[in-house]
This record gives sequence, structure tokens and C-alpha cells, in this order.
Amino acid sequence: MPLFTLPFIPWLILCLWLMSFSSSFAQVSKPDDLAEANTLSYALTHGKFKVLLRYSGQYRDSDLHVLQDSSSAGAAHKKIQQYSAAGGYLGFETAPIYNLSAGATLYTSQPVGNNPDNRRGLGGLYEKDGEQESYTVFGEVYFKYQTREHMVKLGRQEMPDYRFVSLSDIRMTPITHEGLIYENTRLSRFRFNFGYITKMKERNSDSFIDMARGAQIKIANNNKPLIRGSYNPNDFKNNNYNGPKKEMTMASVIYDANSLSLEAWNYFINDFVNTTYLYGDYTFEPLEDYKFKLAAQYALQKDTGDQIAGNIDTWFYGLKLQLFKGNFNYFLSFNQVRYNENSYDGGTIFVRWGTPQMFNSFQVQDSELAGTVSVGMGVQYQFAGNSPFSGLNIRLRYGDYNLPDKLSDTDARQDRTETTLDFNYAFAKDACLGDISLDGLSAQLRIAYNDYTTSYDFEAYKARHGYEFDSVTDDFTDIRFYLNYRF
Repeated sequence: MPLFTLPFIPWLILCLWLMSFSSSFAQVSKPDDLAEANTLSYALTHGKFKVLLRYSGQYRDSDLHVLQDSSSAGAAHKKIQQYSAAGGYLGFETAPIYNLSAGATLYTSQPVGNNPDNRRGLGGLYEKDGEQESYTVFGEVYFKYQTREHMVKLGRQEMPDYRFVSLSDIRMTPITHEGLIYENTRLSRFRFNFGYITKMKERNSDSFIDMARGAQIKIANNNKPLIRGSYNPNDFKNNNYNGPKKEMTMASVIYDANSLSLEAWNYFINDFVNTTYLYGDYTFEPLEDYKFKLAAQYALQKDTGDQIAGNIDTWFYGLKLQLFKGNFNYFLSFNQVRYNENSYDGGTIFVRWGTPQMFNSFQVQDSELAGTVSVGMGVQYQFAGNSPFSGLNIRLRYGDYNLPDKLSDTDARQDRTETTLDFNYAFAKDACLGDISLDGLSAQLRIAYNDYTTSYDFEAYKARHGYEFDSVTDDFTDIRFYLNYRF
């Protein structure tokens, strides 16, 4: 997997030029005359660029998790998936005119090196046409009004911190959404969020789709029915939801004190699903140099209206304990998802609008599947600033995922474990390459080994239920590499 090739060089030159250009903007002081500051000329010349150069490569010796929008059943070959790409984003936001600003961001992913069509399915490149191709899209085009206590944002935009609605930036470009967002911080320690979200752009797509399609609702998977209860078959085409477009209404309140944080979120999609999510954490130091954080989470999902995905009645909860000692961070976590064979896919949680929120959502395993009981543990070490390895962060995690696997279980899946090892290195602010600062340059290597239990009578299960044991797979390794330069 070569890091750079000729198609990437013009992108690099452009971004380096913009970095120096935007730096010159930052050196110009704001005029004392407010009228001069609130002009179009000032807004354009004092705006801010955001730029990310990214190389990302991923290799998995398994055909597990082939994308659901895959155009053919044979998307993977010899149980190998991979992609290698370069790209990132280029964005600009004007300086505010009477608190009103505008912005746009262009996202792109370009193939680099070896990307065989029969090894696709990992979501780093455009795949709907049956190949691994480049894509370029305006993922952000918005207007923003912001004061000290209020923020309103309209249009295509990144929504990084709305829990179930978030970036999930784990490939080449993140998920972005389209809609209206309002944030209020008038009350001390409180933040109120309101949103009306009409569409979302998936990570490896150049188009926006409504929130029901974004949830990736399917009638069946490998002949196994996913929808439970009544629904309208006319809403589906080729097994995928193709009915009326659906929007999401979102609201939340967040309380953040010195040692206590509490959050309550609600996401409503008419005729589909309502999601309520609660989160809280408390930090305490019972001993000198030992800091603990205890966190808890709970989510409830229920069908609404015309039930386009049939019956939905499920929940999950989790607990997590962290210990901070010096440069070490230890954690122990637990999650459980309800098993309900009368709910969509046995009670699997819908999470496709952003990053899964489960504490035991690791590199491959997201722990949102029906009936999953998972335990996670890990340790992270950040090298000190005076260390020869300053900037290096190492994290080791282990998760055990126990799923329904009895012969009588309609939604049986294999038990599994995942062990992940991450190396993340960020260059120091004073590091330079000639006259170019390396502040913002980082490299990350992630390795995950997934060990699946295979001691089941798969043939007996198929004979009893009429379809195969879901997601049957052998052990595999998932390797990811990122090289990021943000400025």
C-alpha cells in the first residue's frame, strides 16, 4: 500500500498553499470599526479554512460485513476485503457578518495502489456501481448564526457530538447530515440541543438520503426475515426500504458540572422508530493520584406510526468504570442488548446514523446485535512530554461478546471475542519539515483479531429454521492505517 502517488500530489500542493494563505488571514487584526468588520469583504478575507489530508488503508481477511448497498452477492473474493485511498476534505467558513456566517466543505476519496473490485466492501471508496471508485462531494454547505448563548445552523453540516447522530469518522470521510440545528447555552452548566434532520450522507457516498434509508432497513438477510410484524411490502424494492422519505426530530438536554455529567436525548422518525438515550458519568478521587470515572447508559427503541420496519421494541444498557493513574488509563465495561424475537432482527439496535454509542463498540464489533451481552476491558498509556516517545499513545482492548446461540433461537449468532491494539503518534507542535510545521500530523495503526466460536450444529439450525445461522464466519484479522494532516 503506497502512501502517496501522482493523483495525490496536486491535492497536497493545494492544501499546503491554502495553509499558508489562511495563516496570513490570521495575522490580520480585526478592525476597531464595527461597520468595517460587518462587510462581505471582511467576512471573506478573515474566514477560516479547515483542511485534512488523509491516507487510509484497510485489510481484512474475511468477507464479514460486506456493505449492505453492495450491488452483487459476490462482493468479496477468497474472504479478503481491502481498500487503499488518499483524500480528506477542504473547507472554508466566512467570518461572521452580524453573527451570521456561511461555510462549505468538499470531501474526497481517491484510490491509491491496489483496490481490486472483488475485494471491496469496507467503505473507503464508492462501491454502488460494482467497483472501488473515487468520489467527491460537498458534504457541508451551510449558514450559521451564533452568539454567546445561541447557535443556529442550517444546511449540510458535520454533526459531531449528538450521540446517535455523529460523524463515525473511521474511513476516508465522515457521515454528514442535512437539516436545522439549534443549541442554547443560556443557563449555566446546561446545553439544550434541538434538530430537524432531513438527510444524511453515508461515509463512502456522494449523495444524501433520508433518515429511514440511512438506517438500512431490509426485509431479510440471507433468507432470514428481519422485519417482524406487519409492514407495507410496497415500501421496499430489491429487499431495501424504498418508501416515503422520513425525517428525524432530535432534542436533548445536557448538564455538565465539575465532576458530574448527565445527558438525555430523544430521536423521533415518524412511522419508523423513536429512540431515547440516557447517559451519565461521575468522576471522583478517593485516593491521591487515583482518579475514577463511573459511567452508565441506557437506550430504548420503539416503533412509531405506520411501522415501516414492522415491530420495534428493544433496549440496551451499559456500565463503565475507568481508572486514571499517571499516564495510564484502565477501563472495565459491560453492555447488554435486549433479545426479543418479536422485534426487528430480534431486538438489534438501529445505530446507522452515526457512531454506535455502546461502551463495547470496538474496532469491528459494535455490540448492537440482538441479545448481545458483552464485557470489555483495556488499558491505555500516553507517553510523557519529556519521553523520547512523546506523542505516542498505545491502547490495548479486549471484548467478549456472548450472543443468543441456542438451536431454538430464531436470531442465533456466533459468540466471539475481539482483541485490539492501537498505536497513535501525534507530532509535537515544534516539529517542522523545512518551513512547514508538522503540528496536526499524526499516524495511527490499528490491529484487531476477532475469534469466532464455530462449535455449532449449523446444519441442524438450517433444517429447523429454513435459513442459515446468521453471520457465520471464521476467525479473522482487521488491520487499518491512517496518516492524517490537519491544519
